[in-house]
Amino acid sequence: MKFRSKKGLLPFIELNGEEIADSTVIIKELAQKFGKDLDAGLDNNQKNVSHAMISMIENHLFWVVMWWRTKHPDNIIRGYKMNLQHFLGSRMPNGFLNLLFKYSYNRKGLKKVKAHGIGVHKPEEINEFGQHDLKVLSEMLADKPFFFGDEPTTLDVVAFANLAQIYFIEKDLQYSLQEFMLENCANLVGHVNRMKERCFPDWEDICTTLDLNSHLPKPPPEEKETKGKDEEKKAEKEGDNENEEKEKSEKEIEKESEKDKENTDKENKEKEKEKEEK
Repeated sequence: MKFRSKKGLLPFIELNGEEIADSTVIIKELAQKFGKDLDAGLDNNQKNVSHAMISMIENHLFWVVMWWRTKHPDNIIRGYKMNLQHFLGSRMPNGFLNLLFKYSYNRKGLKKVKAHGIGVHKPEEINEFGQHDLKVLSEMLADKPFFFGDEPTTLDVVAFANLAQIYFIEKDLQYSLQEFMLENCANLVGHVNRMKERCFPDWEDICTTLDLNSHLPKPPPEEKETKGKDEEKKAEKEGDNENEEKEKSEKEIEKESEKDKENTDKENKEKEKEKEEK
């Protein structure tokens, strides 16, 4: 299983053998390929606002969340219920993988957040940045189902992808941004759940089985049962044939034994008769 694109980015997809990386490029390519433009109903002003809000989410809010992750790698594993053996495709003990993940993720993550610039600020300042971003999104959404009305657009998709990583952290962990979202941005919580129900009806299956393609149809269990029954019948038939052949062989052996016995008796009688004549 591949965990990163050739560019080293996530997410990425493969479409007709071509690898496409980065969510913005993926959405653009899929829209052109299948003629499904999520923003077709927006006017120019709305598209400009959408572009600005997406830039805020991807280039600011995302890095606030990334900073928290690098500072608390333990909470990532617990909060997202990560099975590192499955995630990393390794059979090494989880205890060892936990240490490796914490060291590697923390070291690389800190370099990235510092390079971005957000990592040089104090923790309380970074939390305030994230809270302000959530407040802006909340005020824009207001009481609408989605940011621009009754139907989701690209902004809703991008917002969900980032807000879900805040909201769906295990509630028993202390995450100040999640607490702020629950207490002050109830409409964003509603938005996340609406998007989940609309786009991921198989959410529970995905989280339980970690099947990346749980939406694809699977062979019905009846086929497997039928196949199993057919194999049983075939085995029984083969067993019956073997028994018949065995019985047949035993009968032939008995006949041959009887024949040999008759021949032996006949020879003995002839020998006795010759002796009497002499």
